[in-house]
Amino acid sequence: MGGESGASDGGESTVSEELSEATDRRSLLCALGGAAALSAAPPLVSGDAAAQDDRTTIVLGARRDYWVGLQPQAIEGQRNPALRLRQGDAYRVVWVNLDGARHRLRLLDPDGNVASQTGPSNRQGATRGTRFRARERLASYECEFHPDEMRAAVELGEGYPTTESEETTQETRTTESGETTADGASGDVAAEVAAGPSGNYFRFVPERVEIPVGGTVRWRFESAGHNVSARPEAARQVSLPEDAEPFSSYPEGESFRVVSEGETYAHTFSVPGEYVYVCVPHVGEGMIGTVVVAE
Repeated sequence: MGGESGASDGGESTVSEELSEATDRRSLLCALGGAAALSAAPPLVSGDAAAQDDRTTIVLGARRDYWVGLQPQAIEGQRNPALRLRQGDAYRVVWVNLDGARHRLRLLDPDGNVASQTGPSNRQGATRGTRFRARERLASYECEFHPDEMRAAVELGEGYPTTESEETTQETRTTESGETTADGASGDVAAEVAAGPSGNYFRFVPERVEIPVGGTVRWRFESAGHNVSARPEAARQVSLPEDAEPFSSYPEGESFRVVSEGETYAHTFSVPGEYVYVCVPHVGEGMIGTVVVAE
């Protein structure tokens, strides 16, 4: 079976990537595996896969007892879902650590050799991924550290709908009632934002809202592994108006603490201007939102 490099024992070329885990790492980190090609067969994972747009991004949650499907919608909520791929298409499989146990996803051929793999992680909320091209010899995927519980088939066929076809219309949801919220903020809830809703695991929906001064934004966490941060030290993408206080869904200094699925977090904005905030574990995936506060 394969080692840390991400290359398979059989010599096929692989392309794997790691997303940021430490607070001070700001962007996607790519680790390229070995590039030796088999003379008897075409590479299982072609080297140009990383240079192309993915047809589909498949997102899985990692728990000690099973993988859970997060995206696309066809596998959402399923335990150890079969990955249905279309031969020859470029794919990306990303997993999110949901329990803090040590995990690493590996794609295997029928002989049990590692065709492609991600980096490992034991940090809750951390994200790892690998890019590859679907070939006949892909047979299954597993967690290296929990292969008996976390294992399922890879099937070649029609594949999934493209990620783009699943994007939902981003509309601001509002309510006229005032309420006291999870972080102690109180006032009119001027806008609601879904964090990681169905079909948009790595997105705030809507990504941009506009509210009046004194208005409250409430984030509803519709999937596991996310947080909200408007703290400049958490990510370089964060920006605040002058004199605005940083805020986050976690205590200061604990930027990888995530909010449980189904819970909410709210913040009341008293300083006008534009606020750019992030989900710290998934900022490398583009999980960034904006609140515009008008006088």
